[in-house]
Amino acid sequence: MSTLSWNCRGLGDPRTVRELVDLVSSKKPDFVFLMETKVGRIHAERLRIKLRYDGLFYVDNAGLSDGLALLWRRNNTARLLSFSRNHVDVEVSLSSVGIWRMTCFYGCPERGRRVESWNLPRTLAHQSPLPWVVLGDFNDLLFQHEKRGGNPHPDNLLRGFGEAIADCGLAQLPMRGYQFTWERGKGTENWMEERLDKVLAVPDWCDVLPYATVTNILTRTSDHSALYLGVRKVRVRPSGSCGSFKFEMAWLHEEGCRRQVEDAWEEGKQRGLLSCLEHCGDRLLRWGGDCFHKFGKQIKTLRQKLLQLRGSMDPPSLTEFQRIEAELTWLEAKEETFWKQRAKQLWLKGADVNTKFFHRYASARKKKNSLSRLKNNSGVWVEDEGLHSVVIDYFDAIFTSNNSPPAESFFASIPPRVTQSQNAGLLKPFEPEEVRAPLFSMFPDKAPGPDGMNPGFFQHFWDVVGRMSRGLCPIAYLLARFRRD
Repeated sequence: MSTLSWNCRGLGDPRTVRELVDLVSSKKPDFVFLMETKVGRIHAERLRIKLRYDGLFYVDNAGLSDGLALLWRRNNTARLLSFSRNHVDVEVSLSSVGIWRMTCFYGCPERGRRVESWNLPRTLAHQSPLPWVVLGDFNDLLFQHEKRGGNPHPDNLLRGFGEAIADCGLAQLPMRGYQFTWERGKGTENWMEERLDKVLAVPDWCDVLPYATVTNILTRTSDHSALYLGVRKVRVRPSGSCGSFKFEMAWLHEEGCRRQVEDAWEEGKQRGLLSCLEHCGDRLLRWGGDCFHKFGKQIKTLRQKLLQLRGSMDPPSLTEFQRIEAELTWLEAKEETFWKQRAKQLWLKGADVNTKFFHRYASARKKKNSLSRLKNNSGVWVEDEGLHSVVIDYFDAIFTSNNSPPAESFFASIPPRVTQSQNAGLLKPFEPEEVRAPLFSMFPDKAPGPDGMNPGFFQHFWDVVGRMSRGLCPIAYLLARFRRD
């Protein structure tokens, strides 16, 4: 069993939805609890469909604020017990862990309503004898060390919240990762952080799930982190290897890419276009290599550096934080481009971009395009090395003459339709614009030719490639090589 809890600060921003989809895709929680959704029920239902979850319980937002949503992956795993604008209480039933109770909680942010917020769990505590866990954004602290920056938290608020938790028999579960879940003024001298999001449980629940862990997941589109409550082990899948050379659209984010292309064209221009393309591919492969594929490791390293700098308010540390933040944003854009190229989702634009979606779609596309076995002419399934001979025999049979009449007699029976003037126009030397116009009408991510160069390469470096168009760049080559996919 696992639950993802996040105060997302509104689902109206496509970036927030993308980040949520990434979180769900990565962690695959059985339940997702969202606070301050700030959208109507229809938007929450669309999100449920997008995440492919079976169930949704939604507490309508009040105007432009609030709104709670609890989603569950499979039906018959949650039964509603009670709800309000500040909580959703359900009975959880999973075959692997039995039956228990989970309260998704959102504490009142206004200090004048804290007593109301504290009394809610007191009321809920006596409504069921099941093992009980409470999680969410409590908008309260239990200790002074749960705050860094700004003025100390009022002692009366610490005491009031602590007494309410003790009256319910709840205890805070330890949290892995960064120890603050909310922030304000990030990267400035007024940076303040607090641990407002928590997971609380009674001893009976901890006995039922002794290996339960709480992990803090830092987010980029909300001032709140997401909490992940899980009891399952995470499996790490080994990364795959790279194939033959193909021009990477992610290379366009690098300043050095243009220099490699220009140098390759200068060195190979005397030998013609095909030689230039081959030489350029070799240079790009040596220059880019495999390092541009390992975005996950680089992003993880930068995030660890950001984590180490959190809480440091001296000017050098703040400057370094802002520099790494900008580098991380740039690297995430490269990763997005990398997976978009493999997904071949040419219809996605702007706000629809989603790195995890591209990753999943690319994996599915690769599986779909892979042939593991073929049936030969005898009706026998052939696998592995035998596939090669089956393919050769098939196409050899297609292109072999079977006593057809001579081609000359066939074409002689067709009256000519091309006039002499039209024929002269077809045979005249082509102009660079005749190549440029159709080339720039193609999607940049369309499948590459045998040399590994896709339309995006020629479009981006047309000022270099176009200089060789006259006399060196057969129009049939550039046009026919991309009429694929």
